[in-house]
Amino acid sequence: MRREPLIRRVRFMRRRAGAAAVSIRVRDLAQVFNSLDPSPFWDRDLAPEAAEFIEGEFRDKLSARLWHLHVHTREGGALAADLQPALEHYYERLAVSARRRLRDEIRYGQLALLGGIAIFLLSMTARGVLSQILGAAVPRLLDEGLIILAWLALWRPAESLVYGWIPLFRERRLYERLAAIRVSVRVEEAHSGAPPLEGTPKPVAAVAKGDEREAV
Repeated sequence: MRREPLIRRVRFMRRRAGAAAVSIRVRDLAQVFNSLDPSPFWDRDLAPEAAEFIEGEFRDKLSARLWHLHVHTREGGALAADLQPALEHYYERLAVSARRRLRDEIRYGQLALLGGIAIFLLSMTARGVLSQILGAAVPRLLDEGLIILAWLALWRPAESLVYGWIPLFRERRLYERLAAIRVSVRVEEAHSGAPPLEGTPKPVAAVAKGDEREAV
């Protein structure tokens, strides 16, 4: 028997006045939380599958000023008020980690560049000394090898400083935006034999920052 996905996508996105909204469905709201996390609800992690889905949906929506996440569930309505702080805590922690990695990447790139400059100068100096001592008798392989070594010593640090930080910067920005997302939860009344989306959703909790808007 084919297992039904834990989280199913309901709506892709809405852009209205600079806002992007994504709706997801879970059978039980407890599925959104990490079942192995012993922390209190307000301080607990998201389930890896839920976090991966949320990040994937919002990754290409950075141009929207506000992000809204609408969660539809049939069970676990008592956990609705815990979802917003849990999501904030989870992504704030990831944002701090991403900022640390970005800072380390830049620092290591700078140190590597200093080392590369030193190797470049030593290689060019050695090439000049050999040219003065041996003149035209300097082996071609040695001469070209020193040139290649000098430029390779600069290439990797320069690439790291120019391009290496960009993926980490985008990751940090994504986590910071997700930590500020607005979350609303709706519990759908169960109707035996009815399609999953039929029935009037019953609002249970809408935990949001600032002005709250339902887009269901």
